[in-house]
Amino acid sequence: MNFEDLQKAWQSQDAGAQVTINADILLKEVRRNQQQFRATIFWRDVREVGVAFLLTLFFLHQGMRHHDWADYLVAFAGFGVGTFMVLDRLLQRRKQPVSNDSLKACIESSLLQVNHQIWLLKNIFWWYLLPFAAALGISICYSTWPARNSGFPAVIVGVISALFLALLYWGIYWLNQCAVRRALDPRRQELETLLAGLE
Repeated sequence: MNFEDLQKAWQSQDAGAQVTINADILLKEVRRNQQQFRATIFWRDVREVGVAFLLTLFFLHQGMRHHDWADYLVAFAGFGVGTFMVLDRLLQRRKQPVSNDSLKACIESSLLQVNHQIWLLKNIFWWYLLPFAAALGISICYSTWPARNSGFPAVIVGVISALFLALLYWGIYWLNQCAVRRALDPRRQELETLLAGLE
């Protein structure tokens, strides 16, 4: 078969043909995707809250050991970030659909969850990075300030630490924005298209 024959066969197809989709199968697939998304987000939150908890304990210990108020500030930042994530998680649980919801309600719920994750990751600087950056910045300044006159290496260590943290935080921010562009935005577009097709 040559190209012209293929083109004629293609054009002879019925352009008005409708594709039917079994709503039960589609609902099961949407629920399965929703459960996988929830599990991914849950385990990410467990890791993040665990790290915040460990940082809180570590800097509390350092503060008590060295009698350094700047370490308490970093511990407080870790506690604040961990608390924010737990409270946000509890508030979002109320928006989860009941297992017997309709297909439209299930898609709308999934769309709300995806939009919330996009909002969290786009604003990660304000609720996650800034509290740690401010506390660690104050801690670095506090620890290097007394050594400013006694020796050049202490200031260099402080500057290198600040640059390392800035680079690390920029990398964390960039990775989260990539996750929004590569995973969450396409997922949101798929759900919006599916919802528009139902209406």
